[in-house]
Amino acid sequence: MTSSKLNSKEPYDEFVASIKLVTGEEILTKVIVDNNNQENQIIIDNPLICHEVRSSGANIPMGYKFEPWMKMTDEDVFVLNMNNIVTISEVKEIGVLETYNSVVANGFKRTHPELNRDMGWINSVERSRSIIEKLFKGEDASKEPKKE
Repeated sequence: MTSSKLNSKEPYDEFVASIKLVTGEEILTKVIVDNNNQENQIIIDNPLICHEVRSSGANIPMGYKFEPWMKMTDEDVFVLNMNNIVTISEVKEIGVLETYNSVVANGFKRTHPELNRDMGWINSVERSRSIIEKLFKGEDASKEPKKE
């Protein structure tokens, strides 16, 4: 977090940030800084804990997995003391912001895109089976001469 965010003239500052805690956890959350409050605290909204996903034996992360930071509560807003924070970094990357906003809006349920014709051919199982059977039972379309 830049010093301008901490010393802003606005009464509140709100931004999405990655926070490294003294426990080693890294959370992605909306941070709300009360510039009028003299206490050494920030408010975090909808914090998500971030885990790297790696394939076995690989040293390069394949992606990241997000989970709720606090799993046994229905609360979304928490107060965090600054002495529990190693560092705060404002997130500006559009992809990360979109992911965070999507998880907060949709929760942790799987979302599937609506299927449409632009994504490919939509067909019934019976019709697809019929087409595949015709391909396998039909004349051989290879250019090789037939062996007799």
